[in-house]
Amino acid sequence: MRTGFSPDAQVVLQGRLIWLAVGVVLAFGLFFGRLFQLQVLERESLSRRSDRNAVRHVPLEPPRGRIVDREGRVLATTRPAFGLQVMPSDVAEPERIFAALAELVGEPSEVLTERFGTPRGRARFQPVELTDDLSFDQLARVESHLYALPGVNTEVQPRRHYLEGPLAAHLLGTIGEVSSRQLESDRFTGYRSGDVVGQTGLEGEYEIHLRGRPGARNVVVDVAGRAIGEPLEERLALPGGTLVLTLDLDLQRAAEEAFDELAQEGVPRIGAVVALDPRSGEVFALVSRPTYDPNSFAGGIESSLWQELTEDAWRPLHARAVQSHYPPGSTYKAFVAAAGLEEGLIQPATRVFCPGHFRLGRRTYRCWKRPGHGWMNLHDALVQSCNVYFYQLGLQLGVDRLAHFARGFGLGRRTNVGLRGEVSGLIPTAEWKQRRFGERWVRGETVSISIGQGFDLVSPIQLAVGYAAIANGGT
Repeated sequence: MRTGFSPDAQVVLQGRLIWLAVGVVLAFGLFFGRLFQLQVLERESLSRRSDRNAVRHVPLEPPRGRIVDREGRVLATTRPAFGLQVMPSDVAEPERIFAALAELVGEPSEVLTERFGTPRGRARFQPVELTDDLSFDQLARVESHLYALPGVNTEVQPRRHYLEGPLAAHLLGTIGEVSSRQLESDRFTGYRSGDVVGQTGLEGEYEIHLRGRPGARNVVVDVAGRAIGEPLEERLALPGGTLVLTLDLDLQRAAEEAFDELAQEGVPRIGAVVALDPRSGEVFALVSRPTYDPNSFAGGIESSLWQELTEDAWRPLHARAVQSHYPPGSTYKAFVAAAGLEEGLIQPATRVFCPGHFRLGRRTYRCWKRPGHGWMNLHDALVQSCNVYFYQLGLQLGVDRLAHFARGFGLGRRTNVGLRGEVSGLIPTAEWKQRRFGERWVRGETVSISIGQGFDLVSPIQLAVGYAAIANGGT
């Protein structure tokens, strides 16, 4: 068969085919040589490097323990929250990534870029959290586009949730990121920067019990930072323990609602309520007003809200039931009466005449009822809250005996109810004034403290404990 080529053309064509074949052989030779080098000669080195680059250590935060009332009704628990994270080392086109994420989560790309910052060095291999609580709609949109978003990942994390919102907020307390100062203390041994810990209230006081044990997993990720297959190694996080309170949810809710009904429009009611069982000392309700929502702290409080709370003149973060002290006023008279009875200075039938005033030296001390109460026995003096009766009884007792009995009722010292920042208050003595002011005590000051004024300062919870002692006979 004739090819149609001349003998000279066939020679040229055969030569070119030979060179093409040689080129193909050389190309495959280079390919197989490089493959041999990678798969055989450098196998161990590349394998170690691959493991180091592809295995990611993921810490697992433990769910905080529940806080429940005396009937087991949940006040604080943990719910799943879906966070949006970006691994800086896996992001090649940040502008495109953040523009896409802005559309998916409904936030300006400038805000997301600002949160991302400019990670450098080792920080490039640490995930940056853009938001920590995606809605289900946001989560679905992000998940459906993860294939086109290298370096972007969603991670489920436990998030503190207070089912009743502001209810008992000062008692339950707040959580927040552990501070550098806290990390230096022995109490936070084993904690790391970024860990969330209890900061105030019961969350802070029982942090070790509520925290649980952190876990971790090692996962293989691809070039886009996505997990591949099952974790290589995993240590499960163990949830914290349950904290059972003596609090009664129904009574707490009723106390807060009753307190709020007294508030004027636009002006919060300021004060505290403490209700406890006089037989056991168990606290059934503890209210402080004004208040706040502890859920605002669960995922890291926004700076604008934090500024609003801390600069508010009404001090909503202040737990007035335990962290404030006030002159007890006429509530103090019951303790003066108990001291007088115990010392034998009066009997229930002892009568004192109240003309509406009491004179000591050159000073006149008034009763709240200007015309006076007339003749008062102990029962009448307590019911009518007669100042003159207790002016005279207080003078008979003297400042130091008054202080002795008041402290016996728990006034002027911490109750150790288990909340941080509890104040001790003040029940004065002659020695205290000399030490504090370098002055001697005068009888006119005894007149004032006999009706809970002057230097007397007690916290609401101390007052509740003192009256519980009266109700249970001192046990």
